[in-house]
Order: sequence, then structure tokens, then C-alpha cells
Amino acid sequence: MDVNAVQQSIRKFLKKHKQAFFTISSNQSKALELAVTVGVAEHYRSVGYTIHVVNPKKSPQTFVVKTSTRGHPWNFTHLKFERHDVIYEGHMNLVVESAHDEGRYCVDFGLIKTGCVPDKAMKTAWSAAKNKDLVTFAEVKKLVVYPMLLAQFLGIVHEIKPCFIHGRTPRGFGREDHLYPVLASLGNFSGNSSKIVEAYKTRRVRVLVAENFDLRLAGVRSGRQESPFVYADEFEDEI
Repeated sequence: MDVNAVQQSIRKFLKKHKQAFFTISSNQSKALELAVTVGVAEHYRSVGYTIHVVNPKKSPQTFVVKTSTRGHPWNFTHLKFERHDVIYEGHMNLVVESAHDEGRYCVDFGLIKTGCVPDKAMKTAWSAAKNKDLVTFAEVKKLVVYPMLLAQFLGIVHEIKPCFIHGRTPRGFGREDHLYPVLASLGNFSGNSSKIVEAYKTRRVRVLVAENFDLRLAGVRSGRQESPFVYADEFEDEI
């Protein structure tokens, strides 16, 4: 993992939004979760969204990172994505309901309809975001992309947003330039994993696999590309 590249990308993003940031580099998994949040924000910025950083009311000048499933969402920073009259929110370590049963899952980053996650303490307990309110999500791993990792990720998609494996995308999804569910990984493709990903399109599996994610993010920081999920020379017909 190129920790320096990831740190600099995070710092550039936070400096742009004039936020204080206390390093979490001692725990690479936590840094990666913040990095994929920055990566998603940079992608949406590249397609015309304005990104607003919303800090908790009791720490209005500090970017407070949520690094686990524990803690109330109103005590942590979240992002607002705004374009024209459309607004979404992005939350780290967001707990969401299953699409099938009473299961609950924590995604590294979740993009959700605005107002569906409380931003202040509630009289009744809040446990998870409604599945119907989740738009898309991202997972990040400090691993090479190998076949069983891809299978694991598709299992997560099946439990949370199965429409991206079979069925139709939600109404307005393409029009609003949303990302498909993302698997970001620090490693490259191993074995025949690249062939598996190439076959997703013919199978109507709509996910994004971003290998070498630290290098992709460094490319955004240096200005060589606008989005860490789309290389400058590999634009697809649909995102």
C-alpha cells in the first residue's frame, strides 16, 4: 500500500473543504475506508456534483471519521452530494438493512437518499438505514483481486442490492450518473480474475472493480485523471 499517496489524496480533499484532520495512518484499514470515501466524492465531483462536508454539530470544524459499526451517525462527519435539485448523502461504515430479510450489514461507504440517516439524537433507537433508501455502496480491501474475493463481493451485492446482479437498475440511476457498487482493492488482478470481471458485462452483473486503488487515487490527486474509477482511456458505455 502506498500510504503516502493515500494520505496526500485525503489531505488534498480535506484542505479543499477546509477541514481539520488527525492522521489515522497507524491503522491502514481505517485509512482505506476514508480513502474510498474521498474517491467516491472525487468521482461524483467529476460528473458535476458539488460536494459538501457536514461535520457533527458538537465538532463543527473537524472531520470526524467513523471507523467501525459502533457509534451514532450524528456524531460523525458525512458528505452531501448536490447537483441541480438532487441531493444525496454519503456515510462511512453505514449499517443498512438486507434486501431479503432482517439481516443488517455494514458497508465501508454508503450513498443514501438525503434525510434518511438522522443527523441528531433521536428519542427512539436508530439501528440501520432502510434498504430502499440506499442508492449504492463501496467496499475497499487491502488485497489483490482474486476470484474468491470477487465471489465474496457479489455475495454482498446480492444481500444488499441484488438488482445490480439480476434485474433492472433503479429509476433515474443512470440519469443521475451514479456509480455501480464498487469493490476497490490495493492489489492488481491475480490469476484469471480480470477475465471474470470482463465477463460481468455479458452476464448483466453491474459492479465496478477498481484494482490498484491507491494508484488510481494518486492519479486524481496529480490531475492525470478525474475519477479513480474511470481511467482517462477506458470510458465505458455506461457507468
